[in-house]
Amino acid sequence: MTNDYPTDAIWVNTTEAAEITGYNQDYMQQLARRMWRLPEAERVIKMRNRSRRYELWLPDLVVYIQNHGYGPRKPGTKSLDNLT
Repeated sequence: MTNDYPTDAIWVNTTEAAEITGYNQDYMQQLARRMWRLPEAERVIKMRNRSRRYELWLPDLVVYIQNHGYGPRKPGTKSLDNLT
């Protein structure tokens, strides 16, 4: 699999993560909230919470996106969490 994403060892906020990956910013925020609720040892993406904002470790995010198997969600579509 070719790697089109940068793999710099840096922290990115959810807005930057959305820009880098092409995913919707709302999805990145949902992903960050969902990961934050997990015990630290169970998180697939290393995270930290600074100034009430989530930051994600870019190398872990890239691996997650490449292995996740779904494409970016189109703007204006409903979240899978809200479907009943």
